[in-house]
Amino acid sequence: MTLRVGRGGSQCPHESCAAVTAALTLIFFVASVISLTGGLSVSSVVQGRSGGGEGDLAFRQAMFEAEDSRGADPAGLATLLAGLESPDLEIRRLAVRALGRLERADLSDRIVQLVDAALPAVRAEAVNALGQSVQRGGALETHVATLIGRLGGDADAGGAHAEADPHVRGIVAETLGRMPYQDADRVHEVEAALASLTDAAELDVRLGAINGLESLARLQRERAPLTAETIERLQAAARASGTGEVAGRTRRLALSALIASGGADEATVGAALDDHDPQVRRLAVLALRDADETNARAAFIGRALADESPMVRYDALGAYAAHGRVQSCAPLVSAGDDSNAHVALRAMDLLGAGCPSSESPANLVARVAGQLGDGGSNGGADWHRPARAIVALAGLDADRAGALLPRFIAHPVWQVRMYAARVAGVLGTAAVEALHALADDPNANVRGAALRGLVDIEGHAADGRLLEAMVSDDYGLLRSVAVLLEGSPDRRAPTVLLETLARLTEADRDTSRDPRVAILTRLRELGSRRNAGVLRSYLEDVDPRVAAAAAAALTEWTERPVEAVTERMRSGAVPSLAAILNLTGARVRMASGAVFEVDLFPEETPATVARFARLARDGYYDGLTFHRVVPNFVIQGGSPGANEFMGDGPYMRDELGLRPHLRGAVGISTRGRDTGDAQIFIDLADNPRLDHNFTVFAQVTCGMDVVDAILEGDVIEAIEILER
Repeated sequence: MTLRVGRGGSQCPHESCAAVTAALTLIFFVASVISLTGGLSVSSVVQGRSGGGEGDLAFRQAMFEAEDSRGADPAGLATLLAGLESPDLEIRRLAVRALGRLERADLSDRIVQLVDAALPAVRAEAVNALGQSVQRGGALETHVATLIGRLGGDADAGGAHAEADPHVRGIVAETLGRMPYQDADRVHEVEAALASLTDAAELDVRLGAINGLESLARLQRERAPLTAETIERLQAAARASGTGEVAGRTRRLALSALIASGGADEATVGAALDDHDPQVRRLAVLALRDADETNARAAFIGRALADESPMVRYDALGAYAAHGRVQSCAPLVSAGDDSNAHVALRAMDLLGAGCPSSESPANLVARVAGQLGDGGSNGGADWHRPARAIVALAGLDADRAGALLPRFIAHPVWQVRMYAARVAGVLGTAAVEALHALADDPNANVRGAALRGLVDIEGHAADGRLLEAMVSDDYGLLRSVAVLLEGSPDRRAPTVLLETLARLTEADRDTSRDPRVAILTRLRELGSRRNAGVLRSYLEDVDPRVAAAAAAALTEWTERPVEAVTERMRSGAVPSLAAILNLTGARVRMASGAVFEVDLFPEETPATVARFARLARDGYYDGLTFHRVVPNFVIQGGSPGANEFMGDGPYMRDELGLRPHLRGAVGISTRGRDTGDAQIFIDLADNPRLDHNFTVFAQVTCGMDVVDAILEGDVIEAIEILER
């Protein structure tokens, strides 16, 4: 075994002898550990630990690969642990970030050591990594005490462990708020520590404290609701003045915490409705939606309905529907002609719930539904309002909706036919024939909507149609069918389920997890011990979730404990960091001609950026749509099937970090840890509940108005990747 230090053998420029000795000691320790686990050349681990340049990049590449494999093998974990001891502070920062992303409680004691590192950036990553590492267990009490100590005050004030850097101190506060507490007394201790900082002089500290309180209010409201004193502090923070993003975000988080805790009083809501930040005004409206009746509530909602910002008007409609509909639907009817499409569509949806008898909106929604084009030269681009209107009409006047339905069923835009299937489901037995026709639609999403309607109306008489649908290759449809077959008496079901499971398994795609788990869950119910022999091979499936589902079925059938063999997902090829770090941004061109641009974060999320860039350059996203549009939350797109379950495989790993889900942040959609399939989403508003759960790999920097205007089904023409 050849050991090399840096790029010059024993040469260690810019290092103290003590640092070199420590580094060599660790390297020899790593080498001895690896020799006990099958042997490994550690030249890549040792390269560049002191000199930067190519050797530094080589070691970063080794850590990147170890993180990508989730540190599952001793060699990979040893590489990351070696990085913790590097004299290069940037290497140490990346190493502790990687260890946090493993979310392993047994590594928290190694991570916590870097909370006292010399460089603030290393301490910041260490604190965040510590918060990630204990989410699934570990010495929570010990680490919380450490962080409270770091929060204690300025180092000059005599606190031996107090954090001096305001930015890091803010991260300590934010991290304390999201810990998985199980004890109410501990929650209130943390709450008191954070509440004392809500008026801190340093903006970063104040932001971190209120961010932490927002997490506590949301995650711990059943176990330990916020105290009256803390609520008063948050009310003051929500009403505070100040310009700039940090000040605005602080007010938004304070108001979010108050909404979660029921502490948004009239004075706070009134002040928030006058805020120059539309997101603050929008949050005030959400508080009104859940507010008790006061003299000011109706006036506040009226102000919000006339707000200049569409995001405020959108949620104001929900508040009005909750509290004002019984008097009149006039504001909802008026909003049906709003200049903003999202606001108008929300009005259509809300009108479907009915109005006072003297103001029936049936004529309005019937008129809008009747405006559906034939999908001719413009491809039926203006289908959104008619499609939503006929759904509303189905609940108001079934006969008129039924008369219009054939035009929607025959429409060339599949989304229109999907809404038609939903309408047919509402109409019930009168539209069964239409549902059977739509169950044969060429689009899987339409078929799925039709089958759900048939099951609601016919029950198990529709099981034959469900079994016929199992020939599909659409994972969303297959998952839905497996769920809909619950309790089926059809004796063919186990055989069809097993055949479909075998076909999906042979395709060997990570993204087939959801339908395969759903099929195994249904087999557990409908199958029997005679199927056990076929199912045993799935105990060694490449996907641990599939293996676990097979084990659960076998355990129930055989009445003996059966354990899955597979414990972790396989790893794929790892791209080169050298190429990734040159990527700077992306230009997204929509089929409408509109364009928006994003900055990429290759230093923070190299694996995600590499996958996104490769697929964009290969044309993967060209012609795909934004299939999910939830105003004031997210838009989501990049699925070949235009649904949540069809995407690119194999799965992508999460790269969670310090960057929050602010308005314009671009993330990767997942259905559990490390299940990204290259579908992207863009935050339309701040979404703190997504922080530390979904990777943020980019940020919209130009054209957010384009993003705001995107409607369901809008097409991505192409994505251009920008480099240095």
